[in-house]
Amino acid sequence: MTDDQEQIKIFLDSIPEKFQIHEEEVIIEIQKEYLDYSESFDRGVLTDEQIDKIRQIIFSNKTPDEGKKKGLTILAHAGTISAYKQISNYYESADGELKQWASLALQECRMFLESELSDENIGFISTGLGGKKDKLRVYLLVLPLDIKSFNEQQHKIIENELNQTAKELNCDIESFDFQKNYVSLTVLIPMDVAIANFIDNGIKKCNEFGDFVFEHYYAANTKIPDKEEIKEIIEIVRNG
Repeated sequence: MTDDQEQIKIFLDSIPEKFQIHEEEVIIEIQKEYLDYSESFDRGVLTDEQIDKIRQIIFSNKTPDEGKKKGLTILAHAGTISAYKQISNYYESADGELKQWASLALQECRMFLESELSDENIGFISTGLGGKKDKLRVYLLVLPLDIKSFNEQQHKIIENELNQTAKELNCDIESFDFQKNYVSLTVLIPMDVAIANFIDNGIKKCNEFGDFVFEHYYAANTKIPDKEEIKEIIEIVRNG
């Protein structure tokens, strides 16, 4: 390992693991825009002076958002420790769409740094709901059978059985939302576990206490729907 690679290894070891899988929620449209823009040009070598000039550009209040996005992506493609630090500094002070853009640039820059330490190309996975370490965040919604309402006892069964299923499959349930006409949850699922494996098994376990959970369900990793969207989802799940 060269001296430069050793410095990269030490630096990467100091970065929090939240950037292994993209942990944050990033709007799908922003992800697509970033990936399309990123793929439009190749990697480049930047001097420290050039990196500092880009730093001045992205931190300037006079720079339009499109200019900041371009600067962040150029830094990401530099794939150096110095570039990563500048993106990280910007990320800490940014908000809204630019913060999401900077988080993607951080992940891509880290990918290039890690590629320097191996002979393989290293990629990253980013979804609307993000993830944590080696797990992706998924939103799930289950319904009562025959348009009946869930009662408190059934809510408890769902909570217990899905928690047990999660434990067996190394999944982490982050939250439940118990309603009479549906139960929704967000869960972190390992990349080598199929979503259907988790939720189908969970529903099957619940229905061992009496058939009361509808076999069809809704799953997404793009966003958490609002109340109006949930009404539409329920209609689609029930009627196709």
